[in-house]
Amino acid sequence: MTRPEEPRGDRGMPPPADPWATINRADPTVYLSDPDSTVNLDQTARLPGAAPTVRVPPASPTVPQNVPAPTLRAGEELRFGPGVPAAPVAAPGWPAPASARRPVWRRLVSVVSGLLTLALVVVVGLYLWQRLRPLEVETVAVAVPQPAGDRCDVTVDVVATVGTNGRSGVIRYQWFRSDAPPGAVLTEQVGSGQRTVALTLKWTFSGVGTTTETATVNILEPSPVHAGTEVTYRCREG
Repeated sequence: MTRPEEPRGDRGMPPPADPWATINRADPTVYLSDPDSTVNLDQTARLPGAAPTVRVPPASPTVPQNVPAPTLRAGEELRFGPGVPAAPVAAPGWPAPASARRPVWRRLVSVVSGLLTLALVVVVGLYLWQRLRPLEVETVAVAVPQPAGDRCDVTVDVVATVGTNGRSGVIRYQWFRSDAPPGAVLTEQVGSGQRTVALTLKWTFSGVGTTTETATVNILEPSPVHAGTEVTYRCREG
C-alpha cells in the first residue's frame, strides 16, 4: 500500500547550525589597582565541541599624565600606590626676630651694678680674710726700760715688745741669758685686736763689780723669730 506523499510547503528547513560559528561579545573591562588604568580583554569563544579559546592581550595600563616623578632622598624610603599617605609638607621657616638694642641708660645701670657687686665682693673677702687669718708675729724688739746704772744688788726688767697682726692666738717663747742655760718655754695668750704684746724677763744682779750680759727672746710660735739686747751692771763700794 502506497501512502500518499504529503504535500511540501514553500517553507524550507533551517540550515544546520555551524559548530564553528563565532559568537562576538562585548569586550569586558578589568580594573587594576588604579581606577584610571583600564585593560580591554578581547575574548573569542567557539561552540560547540572543543574547549573555548580565550585570547587575552597583554595589559597596557593607562598612566595618568602630568604626574611628577617621586623624589628619593638619601636615607628615605620611597613608597607609592593606593593607600600610601602623601608626604607632609614642610612648614615654612619663620624669620628670626630682630634683636632690639637696649637703651643707653639701661646699659649704664648694668655696668654700675656690676662694679658695685664687684666692690662688695672684694670688701667682704678682705673682711673674712682679716677675721679668719691666723695670728702672725710681725716685729720683735728687746730693751731694758730701766737700766741698773751704778746700783748694787738690783733686779732689772728686760722687755720684748712683739707686734702682731691683731688676730687672736698663742705665742710660745723662751728666754736665753748669757750667764745661764736656756729658760723654760712659756706661753702668752693674745686677744683679737691686740697688736702689741710685752714679754718680760726679770734679771737679778748682785755683788761688786761690772759686767755686761746679753738677753735674747726666742719666739717658737706662731713663727720662729728672735731678738736680743745687752744688759750692763756696775756696783762700786767704798
